[in-house]
Amino acid sequence: MTRTGTADLTGLKIDRDAPDPARGGRSNRWILPVVISLLGLAAAIALWRASRGGAIDVSVARAESLGGAPGTGGSEILTANGYVVARQRASVSTEVSGRLATLYVEEGSRVSQGQVLGVLQNEDQRAAVQNAKASLAAARAQSAEAKASAWEADLELGRVRELLGRGLVSQSEFDAADAKAQVARARVESAAAEIGSAEARLQSASVSYEKTFIRAPFAGAVLRKEAEVGEIVSPIPSSGGLTRGAIVTMANLASLEVEVDVNEGYVARTREGMRTEIALDAYPNDRFPGRVRQIVPTADRQKATVLVKVAFDSLDARVLPDMGAKVAFLADAPRSSGGGGGGSADPAAAVSIPRGAVHERDGRAVVYVVEGDRARTRGITPRPLAGDRVLVSGGLAPGELVVVEAPSNLSDNSRVRVKGRTEE
Repeated sequence: MTRTGTADLTGLKIDRDAPDPARGGRSNRWILPVVISLLGLAAAIALWRASRGGAIDVSVARAESLGGAPGTGGSEILTANGYVVARQRASVSTEVSGRLATLYVEEGSRVSQGQVLGVLQNEDQRAAVQNAKASLAAARAQSAEAKASAWEADLELGRVRELLGRGLVSQSEFDAADAKAQVARARVESAAAEIGSAEARLQSASVSYEKTFIRAPFAGAVLRKEAEVGEIVSPIPSSGGLTRGAIVTMANLASLEVEVDVNEGYVARTREGMRTEIALDAYPNDRFPGRVRQIVPTADRQKATVLVKVAFDSLDARVLPDMGAKVAFLADAPRSSGGGGGGSADPAAAVSIPRGAVHERDGRAVVYVVEGDRARTRGITPRPLAGDRVLVSGGLAPGELVVVEAPSNLSDNSRVRVKGRTEE
């Protein structure tokens, strides 16, 4: 009995080093899901960081519509090169030959119509005028003397006629008085004719004297001096170059326009009154609105071109004759549909973007347009605007975002991330 009880108690002893089956099973069930979740979260974070690390930070600007601005509402359909010219331009010469004594103007001088530009040596003409004035004065004095003599002869004739009526004088005495009065009246008429002749001589001398003054035919500016003081000038220059044919060349700056040669194969695209944009070589960042004033109705056989004259809508003081110019002929602005709005922007409308958004790739101008999180390359034809912006007539829609100052590693379809605020 005693051994049996002892053995039973020994079997009931607890081994603390043995694993608990129930506890061990529960631990395996909740640890594994937690580990899997942590691994998934770590993988997602790694992918997110990898995606952020592959995106290129860029600054963007919005393409602004120019549909309402004068001269920019239509797309460019034709361009041509030419020069600024003045419709009113003249080489001012003298009407008589002579030596240039005085020149009052220089290049760039602004003159009014009739203003004296220069004077020829005119001592002989001035003396002729003075002589004609003296002759006229003498003729008038002789006329006064003749009138006085005629008045005296008329008085004498009246007295003799009265005495003849009384029988106090003979008929012969009366006839002598009458003849004397007629001679006096004839002398008066001769003196009047002499006055007219003297006045004509004075007018002729004054015209010759006036021709020694070279005057501006219209208001404008002096472009070039063609002669210097001391040179001989003549209406018809000599072939040997001993005489000059003009004093100055001047132009009316209020009549400036641009003349361009349009290929005759494209001249049908132009019409009088057509809107244009003028870009001067001297000011490539500015543009000047204008309109076609005239299409000259003849073609140049050698160049196969037609001359088209384009007038400025408003003249700028910086525009000068003979400046090089490029004229863009614009189509009429398209009319917006009368729907209730909400339509997409016309991709052919004229827009403006910062100059820094234009880049050169493979010899052509491109922009990077942000579409979602990608940058897409688009080819454009930019034209300079005032300030730091350029005009794009096609390829961009108003409101689209373009990358400004693109990084060197940016390419087509690159992932991008917009930084900062959008430039308006």
